[in-house]
Amino acid sequence: MKAAFLTEPKHIIVEEVPKPAAGPGDMLIKVAYCGICTLEQRLYTGERKLYYPIIPGHEASGVIEEIGGEVNTRHRAGDHVTLDLVNRCHICPACLSGNSNLCENRFNKGQRTLGGFAEYILIRPDQAYVVPPGLPLESAALSEPVACCIRSLKKVSLKMGENLLLIGAGPMGMLHLKTALLMGARVIVSDVDKKRLKDAEAMGADAVVDASDGRAMAEEVKALTEGRGADCCIVTTPASQALQAAVDCIAVNGRINVYTSYNDKPMFPLDMNSLHRIEALVTGSEGRSEEDFYRATRILSYGKIDVADLVSEIYPLEKVNEALEAALSGSAYRVLLKMEGYGCF
Repeated sequence: MKAAFLTEPKHIIVEEVPKPAAGPGDMLIKVAYCGICTLEQRLYTGERKLYYPIIPGHEASGVIEEIGGEVNTRHRAGDHVTLDLVNRCHICPACLSGNSNLCENRFNKGQRTLGGFAEYILIRPDQAYVVPPGLPLESAALSEPVACCIRSLKKVSLKMGENLLLIGAGPMGMLHLKTALLMGARVIVSDVDKKRLKDAEAMGADAVVDASDGRAMAEEVKALTEGRGADCCIVTTPASQALQAAVDCIAVNGRINVYTSYNDKPMFPLDMNSLHRIEALVTGSEGRSEEDFYRATRILSYGKIDVADLVSEIYPLEKVNEALEAALSGSAYRVLLKMEGYGCF
C-alpha cells in the first residue's frame, strides 16, 4: 500500500509499505478520502511538530475491509465509516471527566496517531462511525470538523433564536454557519474577503458584514441586532483584530468562543470592567469529544447539513505536496486527498 510520510518540515514523501493486518481487537480500513486540516498544514510547515516520521491526516473516511476476531460490535466488513483518528487514552483525568478532546496522551508517540494519508489504516472499533452508503465519502470525511463546530457552539450554549456572529468565513467559519443554522440561530458572518461573504450568503447566512473596518463592523452588527449586539460570537480566524471585534460586537451576557489557534501568544484585548459590567463570558474550544463526533455523523447521515460545497479540490495521494500547497494558499475551503480506487478526476 501507499502512505505519505512527513519526515521533516516541507518534506513529505509517498512510499510503498506493507499493508497492515488486523490484530484480534483491530479493524482494517481502506481509506477513501482524507482532508487537509490546519493541523496537517502546520505539521507540514514546521509550525507544529509531533515527531518524525509521521503519517499525517485525521479527517478521513473509508470502508471496513477486515475485522479482528475479538471485536465485539455491530460493525461489518463493507460498512462505510468516518474515522476518529485523534486517539484518546480513556484513562487520564480529562478523558474520565468527559473532556476527552483534551486527552493528555492524544498525540504521544508509541500509539497510533493520525495516519489518514495512507491507503489503509488500523483502528480500534470505537474510532469507526458507520454512515449510510448514500452519504458520499467525500462529505463523510468532514465529520471531524463538523464535530469540532458542534463542540464550539455548545461551549457558548447557543440557543434557538439567538444572534450568532461568526468572525472568519474560512472552511471552519462556513461549517459553523451550517451547523448553527441547523440549531435555529440567526447567523451573521463577517470577513474581509468579499467573495467568501457572497459564499456565506449562498450557504444561508442571515447577514454578512465586511470586517475591514472594525468600528464600522461593530456598528453594523449592533444595527442588525436592535442595538444590542450578538448574543454569541465565534472567532475562527487568527487575525489579531478579530479578537477586538468580538469584544466590540457582543451583547450584555454575550459569550465569545476563541475557536482558532495562534502561532504566537496574543493577549486578549478586553477591559476587565467589560467582563464585570455585562457579565461577558470568554471561553475556548479544542477539538471534539466522542459525543460531538457521533452527533456530527448523524446530522450528515440524515442530510440535515450538506458540506459538499466546501470541498474545493481533490488530489490523488501521489500529489500530496501539491495538495498541501493548495490548502496553504488560502484560496480553497477544504482540500481532500483521494486514495486509489475512489472517485475519478
